[in-house]
Order: sequence, then C-alpha cells, then structure tokens
Amino acid sequence: MDVRRSAERYPGGDPQAGIESWHAFSFGPHYDPDNLRFGAVIACNEERLAPGAGFDEHPHSHTEIITWVVEGELSHRDSMGELTRVRPGDVQRLSSAAGVRHVERNDSDTP
Repeated sequence: MDVRRSAERYPGGDPQAGIESWHAFSFGPHYDPDNLRFGAVIACNEERLAPGAGFDEHPHSHTEIITWVVEGELSHRDSMGELTRVRPGDVQRLSSAAGVRHVERNDSDTP
C-alpha cells in the first residue's frame, strides 16, 4: 500500500472558469499508471466552484457518484428529472446505472 498525502494530489479543473480540482487518482493529463484506483473507487476529487461556476451537462455510466458538500451550495440536475440542492453536510448519491447525464453548479454566493 502506498500512502499519498493530500498535498500530493493532482491539480486540475479550469481556474479561469472558476473550477479548482484536486484528484487523488490518475485523472486527465495527470496520468500515473500506478495510481489508477483503490479497489472499486476510481475517483476521489475535491472540487471548489466559484459562485456561478460548475460542470455543464456530461454523461456517466455504471458508476455510483457520491457528492458531499462542505460549504456553499451545489445545484444538481440530471436526465432522470431530478433537481436538487446539496447543502453543507448533505450527501447525495447518483446511481448512473446504464447511463445518466447531469449538471452541477454553485448557484450560491459562497465559493
């Protein structure tokens, strides 16, 4: 087992679009063949979204997505007709099964 501290995570996101990301596993241009996953966990990302910033509609399939908001507020909309607000301390689970598309945005005034 290889212990990796939070400071060793891969930076990502799009700072000009108000998105800062840190990835615990290989992601996008930060490819590390020795750090692709941990068992069934394929991603563990910390995202900070500036007010109004977020992720446009994008697909997922055969994945369970867990979202935990620490501060601010996240608006979630998906192709199954769900529209929710995830607030600090809330946990949301999105089961993408055979496929789902979703949008996530920071619609609050808090980063």
